[in-house]
Amino acid sequence: MAELTVAVVGCGGAGNVHLGCWANLSGARIAAVCDRDGVIVARTAMQYEGAAAFTEVGDLLASGPYDIVDVCTSSDQHFAVASEALRAGANVLCEKPLAIAPEEARTLVRLADERERLLMPAFCHRFHPPILFAKELLENDDLGKPVMFRCRFSGFLPDAEQREPAEGAAVGTGALLDTAIHGIDLFRYLVGEVASISGKLTTVNPALTIEDTAALLLQAETGALGVVETSWSTPGGRNVVEIYGSAGACLVDYDDGTLRYRTADEPVWRRRDESGLNRFEREIAHFADAVRGLQSLAVTGEDGARAVELCAEVYRQNGRT
Repeated sequence: MAELTVAVVGCGGAGNVHLGCWANLSGARIAAVCDRDGVIVARTAMQYEGAAAFTEVGDLLASGPYDIVDVCTSSDQHFAVASEALRAGANVLCEKPLAIAPEEARTLVRLADERERLLMPAFCHRFHPPILFAKELLENDDLGKPVMFRCRFSGFLPDAEQREPAEGAAVGTGALLDTAIHGIDLFRYLVGEVASISGKLTTVNPALTIEDTAALLLQAETGALGVVETSWSTPGGRNVVEIYGSAGACLVDYDDGTLRYRTADEPVWRRRDESGLNRFEREIAHFADAVRGLQSLAVTGEDGARAVELCAEVYRQNGRT
């Protein structure tokens, strides 16, 4: 099978995680890296033999073609980079959010369809082994009908000030689009399509203008309720996903790495230990297999666009459109 050529745009935190996964994936080669910081991109390219270094996305794409472009830039650059990559004929894996504005996200979905290329938002939690097990419990009806859902991803983000949008940039790049969007996607994945969403946003860190804390209430088309909470300003934060059904429950604790569940058939709490590839490695491997035609996308551009639309509704409710 032919080797997949991969170009990674953005060599910061997410980019470095993705680069490490691509480097360890058999049948894929990091052919190019791109970052606006010339020093960082040169240093990154040296770590991956044969990788070309670019500071401009246009120059990178002109040097292609590439089978895959992995977009790991700041959120406000996702649309521009992903749209250029799709037009250049690449399959695109894009960090969340797919775009800042719903209309931009929808444009990316249309572009991917028109170019017959794959577009996948990097909702890595869908590939977290305990979440995959929770999904299996739900699909097997071991938990009964989903009744309530809770997702809290919170803690203290020491570099939150770096998330401030540049002068003139779009509003809405704070904790809702950056972090809570994962919980929104997990609600859709585990419980069902969202019929309604409401939420409150606040800013605790006085150095910020964007929200660093959010609390959302969701209701699925089935009637099930969900709460999504996030904060960058709570040093004692928690990172958990909880699903409560009519016949059982499943609790995923990211902080201590535990998964506990009970079902109608086994009405006592049981613990399950997961091992193997982590969620980022599974995400990267899945996208590579999808590009090769070995699997259908587990997360689609439609999923990414829908999550952005739901975030936009919360921003509208809070006067931040």
